Amino acid sequence: MKKRYLAIAGLLVLAVAAAGCGKEKDKPAEQQVQATPTVTPQVTEAADLVDMEVSDEKNVIGEKSATASKVAIINRTGSEIGAIYIRQHPQDEEETDDDEWGDDLVDGMFTLKNGEQAVYYYKKPSSAGITYDIRITYTDEDKNECFFRDLPLASMKQITLRMSGTGEDSIPYATYMTATGKKEISTLKDVKERLGLTEDEEDDDTENPEPTSAPEPTDAPEPTSAPEPTDTPDDPDYDPDDTQPTDDTIDKATGYIGQSMDDLIAAIGSPQYDEYEDEPDTGKTGYHYYSNFTVSTTVDEDGNEIVTGIW
Repeated sequence: MKKRYLAIAGLLVLAVAAAGCGKEKDKPAEQQVQATPTVTPQVTEAADLVDMEVSDEKNVIGEKSATASKVAIINRTGSEIGAIYIRQHPQDEEETDDDEWGDDLVDGMFTLKNGEQAVYYYKKPSSAGITYDIRITYTDEDKNECFFRDLPLASMKQITLRMSGTGEDSIPYATYMTATGKKEISTLKDVKERLGLTEDEEDDDTENPEPTSAPEPTDAPEPTSAPEPTDTPDDPDYDPDDTQPTDDTIDKATGYIGQSMDDLIAAIGSPQYDEYEDEPDTGKTGYHYYSNFTVSTTVDEDGNEIVTGIW
């Protein structure tokens, strides 16, 4: 009997030992199954980040590749752009054919409202001296297409298409920032010279010989005998202050508040000197000093300088 009890007890011990091994093997299997799902969200999160980076770049034109150069094109013409054509500037301008522009780069993918920008990808030119022409047409078919010629596109990081003036007399020009520069460069003066407007302005100055040839002011004794301007020496700044409200130049400059500083300079000429300060409230602020008044401006993140005040 005693041997039978010992045999039964031995069998029970083996059964318990076998059951314990099974549990130990089951536990690692459960941990391996739980570990695999934790890898899955990491892959999806990385994919989301890539999608976000791609979606940041909108209104892309041209052929995007790893070796392509790019430049941001900003619309500040005041109207919505529907088509953009870009070509290398012809070597011989006399043989320029405005029909040889190639395809519309936008091709209906988007429209560029005033203030919006596109990113243009292009093959870097083989020569540093190569320049480019840009042609735009508007969604409003009643508006004439505009041309921006002889632009050093390869040296730019952004270019802003602008209009000087309004209506049929408006002049298309551009301002641009180079990769190393901190101030916008304007093509307005070059455009006016190309159109012959600078010569016309000089002709206007030479077409007024009457004041110098007229002897009347020297023959008349009244200006020399009038002592009124010298009778107020106590307040020498009083007379210039009184003349400012009636100054035609100041009145003309006041009409450009809210518009580009380049447009104001095109209308009344360049200031005697300029200076810029970084204001904590308004950011970069410009002060442009003329002979009898000052123009204040603000410069936004895109480098656009807007007139804010005249005094």
